Amino acid sequence: MKGYILMLKKRKHRLDEDIEVDMVPIMNMFLVLIPFLLMSASFFNIKAINASYPVISNSSENVSKENKIKVTAIIELMNNQIQVSAISDSLGEEELSTFNKTILSNDFKDSFENFVVILKTIKKQYPESDTLILIPDDNIKYETIIKAMDIARNSDNLTIFPNVVLSGKI
Repeated sequence: MKGYILMLKKRKHRLDEDIEVDMVPIMNMFLVLIPFLLMSASFFNIKAINASYPVISNSSENVSKENKIKVTAIIELMNNQIQVSAISDSLGEEELSTFNKTILSNDFKDSFENFVVILKTIKKQYPESDTLILIPDDNIKYETIIKAMDIARNSDNLTIFPNVVLSGKI
């Protein structure tokens, strides 16, 4: 029994000894692994386009002055043309029909000049107007849509329609 107790004391003594773990190989592995992971990581540069959405309002206010009237311009970008129209709660169809224009062109760069003139005319007659609804066809290029949005917002350092709304065909 004495031998058994001595053997337990030796075993206990062996377990109490500090064992040093060699951490150098693990540190070397991380030294190589971290730069490799950083090089293989991909970082995304996300850009956003500020756009708003149309709101239906029940406006029962009587507008007495013409400069308080708001007109919403509607622009349809199609294959070979740009159609311009306008809607308003305060104006009749006769007044709004004066803004109905069709700009024919195979190249949007040429037609954007006429497009700006029409938008400036609407803004000049109704300065409170600030919303434009842009309705592109499915085959219109992304760059063309963005260019139309930029032109509608600002042209010649003049803010025309700051709220540009993208919409599908109504």
